[in-house]
Amino acid sequence: MPIYEYECEKCGYRFEVRQDFDDEPLTECRNDGCEGPAHRVFSPPTIIFKGSGFYTTDYGPRSSSGRKESSEKSDRSDQATSGSDTDQ
Repeated sequence: MPIYEYECEKCGYRFEVRQDFDDEPLTECRNDGCEGPAHRVFSPPTIIFKGSGFYTTDYGPRSSSGRKESSEKSDRSDQATSGSDTDQ
């Protein structure tokens, strides 16, 4: 059974109700003493795609230049360590 969110138009109270798909939407506020008109609030679901089947550019500010810089830094550190080995 899904949980639906409602908001009162009179007092602004928000509440959640577990209802069947076939149930009629509520029309009255559930706040004590209000009894104002209420409507269902719709919001987009949160979806995060993870795994190897999705593009890495879809999330975050990663850029191809940032990846090149990190690979260049590792190349420089490899050269520095290999150069120190030959000096000994």
